[in-house]
Amino acid sequence: MYPFSVLISVYSKENPQFFIESLNSILLQTLSPEEVVIVKDGKLTPELEAVISFFQTKLPIKILPKDKNEGLGKALRDGLLFCSHEIVARMDSDDISFETRFEKQINFLINNPEYDLVGSNIEEFNGFPGDLGIIKRVPEKHEEILKYSKKRSPFNHPSVTFRKSAILKAGSYKSMILFEDYYLWLRLIKSGNKFYNFQEPLLYFRVGNNMFNRRRGYKYAKLEYRFLKVAYKENLISRFDFFRSVIIRFPLRLLPLSLLKPLYFKILRK
Repeated sequence: MYPFSVLISVYSKENPQFFIESLNSILLQTLSPEEVVIVKDGKLTPELEAVISFFQTKLPIKILPKDKNEGLGKALRDGLLFCSHEIVARMDSDDISFETRFEKQINFLINNPEYDLVGSNIEEFNGFPGDLGIIKRVPEKHEEILKYSKKRSPFNHPSVTFRKSAILKAGSYKSMILFEDYYLWLRLIKSGNKFYNFQEPLLYFRVGNNMFNRRRGYKYAKLEYRFLKVAYKENLISRFDFFRSVIIRFPLRLLPLSLLKPLYFKILRK
């Protein structure tokens, strides 16, 4: 078995039951990790601590505690350095991996050493897996991924597995609120890395009832503009890509929910 790590960040506002389901999906994998690195991004609730304590008897958990909550970017940056193995699989603390996810992605990276990161489509759900039947699709092949990245994030973040050395070479995770992943993908592309996305869903992604409110409003639009501006200044996107994104994205973030929901389901998801 090829050794690999799983990297998860958790903070105090996470739902303990969702966390249980996430860790249990790791326990049920057809290919088990050598370690599960859990970054405690600040002090956790007693309920979350209890979940970790329970699974420490079932999974090879390795804990990185942080004194205060510093956000996902810094948590993953520190956590990645804490990982012992070259291949690292990402997961969020409220998502559920399909049982064959690690086996398929790890074998792909082993058999295709020219690739540095592999992701997949994901199936979105609200209360339980399968309740929405919505697949969030991403492009499959490397050239398609490069083209897609000029408009939208080309990977579903909690579905990715990558080579640690490639991530570190590109500058690793950085603080970029709500866009830590997209920022990293663009830097990986600039570094000349190679990518692939499985076209089958390998992860159930929990969207929750508040998903639309989280992705709209002036505050979200302002953070998105800040990210795009940084990406342009660092030559990660072109001037044309910058203005196109601003023109298209900013109005979407300010749409009322009554218009945003139909647009989301009919156009942005298939």
